[in-house]
Parts: sequence; C-alpha cells; structure tokens
Amino acid sequence: MSAEHSQSTQYSYMQPEEGQIRLLTLRPGSNQDEPIECELSSCELGNAPSYEALSYFWGTNQNTRVISLHGSTFRVREDLYNALCRLRQRQTSRILWVDFICIDQSNQAEIYNQISRLGDICAKAESVAVYLGEATMATDQAMDYLMQIKEGETSQIPPGRVDDLILEGFQDILSRPWFQRAWILQDAFNARAAVLHCGSKAVCSKTMIRASELLPGKIAPLSQQVLNLMPGSRRDDQAASKFQLYDLLQRFQHAKATDQRDKIYAILGMVDFGYSKSVILPDYSMSQKDLMRAVIANLCFCESSSVPEPPYDTIKEFLANLDPIDNDILKKIFETSLEIDLVSLLRHGSRYIRIDRSLVEAASRNKTKGDEMVEILLRAIGQEKSASLSPPEASSVF
Repeated sequence: MSAEHSQSTQYSYMQPEEGQIRLLTLRPGSNQDEPIECELSSCELGNAPSYEALSYFWGTNQNTRVISLHGSTFRVREDLYNALCRLRQRQTSRILWVDFICIDQSNQAEIYNQISRLGDICAKAESVAVYLGEATMATDQAMDYLMQIKEGETSQIPPGRVDDLILEGFQDILSRPWFQRAWILQDAFNARAAVLHCGSKAVCSKTMIRASELLPGKIAPLSQQVLNLMPGSRRDDQAASKFQLYDLLQRFQHAKATDQRDKIYAILGMVDFGYSKSVILPDYSMSQKDLMRAVIANLCFCESSSVPEPPYDTIKEFLANLDPIDNDILKKIFETSLEIDLVSLLRHGSRYIRIDRSLVEAASRNKTKGDEMVEILLRAIGQEKSASLSPPEASSVF
C-alpha cells in the first residue's frame, strides 16, 4: 500500500496504478470542533485492508468546509463534513472509502472508471456506513428507542404504545433524502452489513427494518424498496441474486438523480445480465435517446441499430412508458432486426410486450428471419389462446 503526499497548500492527487482504489484514513478526534485530519492511500481492491464504505446524500447545499488531507487543504461539502465528524472515533483511526475524496473529482476519466466498480467496492467493505444527516429531537428519541431493540435473531420491538414523538422521528428518518437517491441503491444492495447513522446515534439496518413495522402503510414506497434491499431484509432469506433489468427499472423509476441517465446507470450493478444479448455500461458520452435505445435493445434481445428513436424527451418519461413497450417501437424492431432472439424475448419479456397481429405482420416483413419469427409468434399466440380457454378447475391455485 503506497501513501500519497502533497507539498502544496491545496491537496493534489497522485494517479493510482491501474486497477487500484484509494482509501481514506480518518484520524481520531475527541470533539466535534477539532479539525478533521485524513490521509489517502492506494491499494488493489483484492488486497485492501479492512475498511467501511460511506454512503450519504451529497446534498444541495453548496457550502464547503475545510479538512486536512496529508496536511494540505481539501474542501468538502457540509454534509460530508458532518458525516466525517460523526464517524470519527475518539482513540483510533478509521479506514473508509468515501467517493468524493477517494475519487479525483477533477479527473473525468477516473470518475467513469470508478463508477463501474462501485458495487464491488461496497461488496468488499466490511460494512457500509449510511449517514442520513443531523438529528432532531424526534429522530434522537426514535434512535434511542431503536437502540433498545436487540440486534440478534430475536429482535423484538419493545412492548407498549409508542410515543408520538418517536413515530414522528421514524417518519423523519425514513423520509431523509438518502432513501430517495438513485446512486445509493447499489450501496444498499451490495452491503454485507450496514449501519445507519443519524446525528450521533447509529443502529444496524436489521434493527431499522424491524422498526419500520411500526409504520405500516406510512413509509414512502421508495424508502420501503430501499429497506428491502438492505442486509437484514427478506432478501437475506434467499441467495444474494441479482435482478432483471426491467424489474429494477420499474421498481426504482422514481429514484432521484441529478443526471437523468443515472436513473439507469445507478442500478446496473444489481442487474443479472447472464441471459442478455448485451450488457449496458455507464457511458456519459451517450445521449439520453441513445441510452433509451440501448435499454430497449437489452430488453428485446436485439441489436441497438434496429431500435428506432424512442418518442420520449427524457429518461423519466421513458421509464414511465415501459409497461408495456410501445408497439410501434416493437414493430420496427420485428421488421428490421437481424439478431433478435425472439424465443428469449417471449420467455423473459411477457410483462412488457403485448403480442398481437400487428407484430406478426411486422415480423413477416423481416427479410432475414421473417418466416422463423412468424412461426414462433403464431405458436405463442396459440398457446395464449389455449391457456385463456382452459377450464377454471385446471388453473393454478397460486
């Protein structure tokens, strides 16, 4: 592991070797007013020492605070400064991966390279430290209540009526901006363990998930979906399997992102591309329209060149119209694609395509695969009709 040094007043990054990441050593401090002192070091991810990954909302507040990085000045936003203050230990140093500091934000090539590794970085971390922001009287009461819940297998919510201020604190915590952001999704999904910090208090994700039962029907759907990704949720009962792209696009379409393309790029680390013809990678040289075409090509098991320009101006509008995919788009694909895997599309895409006669007619005009496609489609339509005519007693009890 090699330390980075700078003789200048303003910190200057050194380029890490190919494949390396940087880790931040946060020096101890005994009180909130003590200056924050840190150092960076670089290492191979596979040979990294034990570290925690910090997950937080960058915030809209552009005000910055100064920290010391190798004795040089380094400016961070207020929210990150507060997070470092809260995570700093009194007696011992803490090794963290912090995106804003560990990635040179002035180096666009490095940012693009590291984005594709975010999932692996969180998965390798001993734990993900989630900073939700500073406390209020209500959130402090709620966190104190949570800390009464045992964190073992027999976690129990303390008996008795829950005070209104505690419930207010829970709602505040679960409404924090962190739960609404697209880029935190793979942090939650890839975490081996997670600890949520609100002000000076912290609880593990399993405890937070158990306590969410106190607010049935009152948690924002997106916040609940994020909790469902975290360690201690129902996903722990299954293998840590990834998801189909379409499922994630539907589930998290309302997650917020400064760049619309990040609504897609932020979930790619959770996607199972094993059965797909193509893999989508973050590429900020790609326009929103071209990214829409890449997503459609992936969902339709075809090449991007056969996908017409989607009739949507933004990724947000596109995601709202994926159920089902517009038939005019599908007709163009069926008519022109040279590489479409129609069998896979019918097997995996039943939730987002609607097969009808217009698609059969479009397939019949495909000069390369028309006969084969028509046969497959007619067979699929016949099977659907047979299923719809089955007697009720033959249907599944599920």
